[in-house]
Amino acid sequence: MERLRNMSLKRALFTLALGNLLAAFVLSVLTFWGCVRLRDTLTPSDTQIIVGAEGVTETVLPEPEATASAAGNLLTVLQFLLPMLFFVAALLLTAALFYRWKLKAPLAILSDGANRIMENDLDFTVSAVSNDELGRLCAAFETMRQSLLENNRLLWRQTEERKRLNAAFSHDLRNPVTVLKGSAKLARRCAEAENTAQLEENLDRIDTYTDRIEHYVETMSTVQRLEQLEPKPKDVNTAALSGELQKALSFAADEGEKQLIFHGLTAPPAAILLDKELLFQIAENLTANALRFARETVMVTLCVTGGQLTLTVADDGGGFPPDLLKGGVQPFHKGMEAVGHFGMGLYICDLLCRKHDGSLTLRNDNGAVACASLKIS
Repeated sequence: MERLRNMSLKRALFTLALGNLLAAFVLSVLTFWGCVRLRDTLTPSDTQIIVGAEGVTETVLPEPEATASAAGNLLTVLQFLLPMLFFVAALLLTAALFYRWKLKAPLAILSDGANRIMENDLDFTVSAVSNDELGRLCAAFETMRQSLLENNRLLWRQTEERKRLNAAFSHDLRNPVTVLKGSAKLARRCAEAENTAQLEENLDRIDTYTDRIEHYVETMSTVQRLEQLEPKPKDVNTAALSGELQKALSFAADEGEKQLIFHGLTAPPAAILLDKELLFQIAENLTANALRFARETVMVTLCVTGGQLTLTVADDGGGFPPDLLKGGVQPFHKGMEAVGHFGMGLYICDLLCRKHDGSLTLRNDNGAVACASLKIS
């Protein structure tokens, strides 16, 4: 039987049909011979010879009994009917055995697999029960299932990446918009006070941050994943860097009632190779996160040591959650569920630091302390 299961469908059908037809032929011959012998036994064949007085010879056959005559007629019918029935039974048996041994199991597996796929359930395996055409069809079906599963996983990953990208897009637009809102308020005050110099400075800042938002929107619309962001380091004048960063972060602090203390670069090199947009994005995210959880004060420190630009943001809040320090930065991780943010700030900062050949380290020291380092040489 195992050998038959490994045959091709055509060969298996031919083998079963040939075997059953041969069996039907043998039974037909035996039945035909048996009927003939049995009929001869039941029907008398002896003769009586009678010699008359005048020397006339007369042959008289004995009259058969009625029962024996009926049995003989029945045997004659069976002699021709049974062989036909044997051949019909052989064909039916061939079909039944062929379905049971060759078709039933593969068809059940394929039907079950098709139903589970229609129900979007791909967590199963299609096993090949034989080496024939249906076995190869089951193997092809399993390959198709694996391809569908991989495509679904890829689609899920792409959906998750798109979700992260959209969350990051929404998250990082908040900081430039905050600066623009603060600059607009100052511009109104300067206009009311007719302070032209301050008004021009605020308008310049609005123009700068409008360009940043435009650049950010363009960048985010061209990438499919956050990991595709690439830094573009340029020569940056360190003399102006601290002042620009302090002004940018001060607007975020002005929105609340918390104090921001900024310590800029002391005795820095004249110029460093840095993606300034990346630095501002990291600084604004870390500062906004610290202001969200600080009680009263946030301290920002910028320094250059050993070819690294280090930005340290410390607050006097409750510190980072233990699971965050233990498990590392993860997207959509929120320190407090009630806080209205996406949980993307630290993830974005960690990603951008690594893109700039740096790192982001988190610790607790009388509050939360985040240190972002970027390679500058």
